[in-house]
Amino acid sequence: MNPQSIKILQQILAADGRYAGPVNGTRDVLTVAGVDAMITARVAELIESPGGWSARRRAVACLQLACRDRGIPAGPVDGLWGTETQTGYDDLLDLLTTGARPQPWRDRAPSDVNPNGWPTQAEADLRRFFGPPTDAGLVAVACPWRLTIAWDRQKSTGAIRCHPKVAGSLERVLKRVHGHYGEARLRELGLHLYGGCYNHRPMRGGTALSTHAWGIAIDWDPERNQLKWGRDRAALAGAAYEPWWQAWEAEGWLSLGRVQNFDWMHVQATRL
Repeated sequence: MNPQSIKILQQILAADGRYAGPVNGTRDVLTVAGVDAMITARVAELIESPGGWSARRRAVACLQLACRDRGIPAGPVDGLWGTETQTGYDDLLDLLTTGARPQPWRDRAPSDVNPNGWPTQAEADLRRFFGPPTDAGLVAVACPWRLTIAWDRQKSTGAIRCHPKVAGSLERVLKRVHGHYGEARLRELGLHLYGGCYNHRPMRGGTALSTHAWGIAIDWDPERNQLKWGRDRAALAGAAYEPWWQAWEAEGWLSLGRVQNFDWMHVQATRL
């Protein structure tokens, strides 16, 4: 079990009145005692006597019991961390983080609306709609929350420089997002970590120009949403970010993560 799962375990034990120590991700004596107390009290729900179980297996069983208590499927209470337990734990984590059961990710269909008539990302279509790729004429759109430069966190900015044709749409998205989350929550979710907009370069992993070369794409929280990561690892794939993506998709912006399950940091004012 990693420190995050131990923190969740400590929260569960504390809510159950079996742990009064710090929620610090360390499986210390108090945590082990809380686990043993929970296992003893609920031994009838286990698949077998836990007498020979390791401390880790007993701790996993407590997480499985916590999932069961909240109506989250996690397989039999056997203390073994398999695929069912992993899926249950992921849902439990979302529940404790956001206060609500997550929508199953297979049911999260990205919107297909395109009210601004964004073109496809084919270079010829981009040139027809936005003109040549250049930083000449880019405009600054004020962001309602302060942005931290992801690659240099000692620096920050209050605006995003983008192509003038996407400026109005971007402003509406940012205002909607800020209105929904508020600045404190945006920072908690890492949505203040700005990975950049304009960058005249090829797309990573390809030879065609990136949509960044037109100033019509933005990267968010790159460290926790790396290029090849799917929804099993990318932070922006979590249920807490659903309103974030809905705000972008209402304006026709496209998330590569949502439609292709990679590069979750990236959102662009184009279609595929």
